[in-house]
Amino acid sequence: MLVPKNWTPLIAAALMALISVVAGCRCPSCKCVPPTPVAPCSFERVAPDTSAPDLAALLPADTPSPADYPCLLPAPTESYEALDASACQCNAATNADVANAVQIERHWANVLISCEEGVVEESLCLTRSLLSLQAADLRNGAAAAALTAFYLLAGVEAQQDVLDRGVSEALATLRRIDDLTGQGLPVPDQLDRGVIAAQVATLKDKRLQLCFARIQLNGQLKRLLGCPLDERTFFWPRAAWAPDLTPVDVEGAVAEGLAQRSDVRSLGIVRCKLSKATVPVARKVLAVADATLGAVVPASGLLHQFRCGDCEDHEIAVRCRQLRLIENYNTELAIAKIKSAAFKVGVQQDRVRLAKQAVDERRWELESLVKRREAEDISIFEVSAARGRLYDAETSLIEKVVELKVARVALHEVQGRLAVECGYAVTICGEHCCTGNCTTGPWAGCCGAACSESTCCDAVTP
Repeated sequence: MLVPKNWTPLIAAALMALISVVAGCRCPSCKCVPPTPVAPCSFERVAPDTSAPDLAALLPADTPSPADYPCLLPAPTESYEALDASACQCNAATNADVANAVQIERHWANVLISCEEGVVEESLCLTRSLLSLQAADLRNGAAAAALTAFYLLAGVEAQQDVLDRGVSEALATLRRIDDLTGQGLPVPDQLDRGVIAAQVATLKDKRLQLCFARIQLNGQLKRLLGCPLDERTFFWPRAAWAPDLTPVDVEGAVAEGLAQRSDVRSLGIVRCKLSKATVPVARKVLAVADATLGAVVPASGLLHQFRCGDCEDHEIAVRCRQLRLIENYNTELAIAKIKSAAFKVGVQQDRVRLAKQAVDERRWELESLVKRREAEDISIFEVSAARGRLYDAETSLIEKVVELKVARVALHEVQGRLAVECGYAVTICGEHCCTGNCTTGPWAGCCGAACSESTCCDAVTP
């Protein structure tokens, strides 16, 4: 009996199935999912030991002192590389990798725009505008991160010098106490050698922390500025140390921030340009606010178009309402962030003033003791203690000034002005001219032919 040729594959499949039933499955692992390893939650029950461990007794008796055991952290060899705030800010904005990747995506949108027309061109134009704003926002964040690291590094370098002077002063006091003790002379009652030795250890510990912070901050700056990572080459931040104590115009800061923040502008643009052509873009923008938004998408196909074609107009109304809600939320959130950052600048300004008063008082105290020393037989120990208190006050002032400068960076970041200051300002043609179907906003209607989206003339500089 002849078998038709088109039956051959079916007969072969049937034979393979019969063989597998008779011989058994050759892939036994396919029958179940293998279990994953589980560590049992079973531990010994004990009574807690409330006594603190004697760590000093656990260390060897011949543990070398810090002076005999130098820090193994890398240190600058011969010279630093000078870095000022402006170069730090703008180099970071320019070399922001993710922002540059978004800029390339914008270029690709521009390429497609040149060969499309109609609704596709309209959607791509809106996408390109959003990409421009996103790239600027990423550059703004990179500039803020770099400036923050810049001022923190400047504070580290400045504090190291004051700490070194404090350590030298405390060690000199210890030597004087040891000299008096060695000569059999009495030590002033107010001096406790153990307390001063502990102060020295505390200062040296802080010095080690600053050494490590310097390495970390240099690494952050090199990454943000696009420089090769090298733990032997350090930046020397040329910071303008004079603090700006001018009061912040809070309402002015809010107005400037709302005009520049990319998140607020993006939502406003999408709402103003919402149409059937741009609904897919609106869905993606809404999904950024919450993953559930924009997730319900009409089905495609002729049957859907026949039965639910009228639903497209209703989706525009839905998206318009959602965009307005999210835009209002983002606007209020932006206002809160800007005001909070502005208020923090004011608080840091007052803290700088208080720290300055403390330094002035400590300097007056030291100068007074030095002048009265010979006439009133004031001991060198009193002068040394006053000098140590001055060093503490100067360290505190450095910290407060750095915190003020970082607070101003944070304010400028939430305003979205750091990238703009470096030339990365984004101009969207017809940004405040609503040509879409959301016609209830304050910018309803078109402002004239100059706002035509057909030109797709948004621009970013440089």
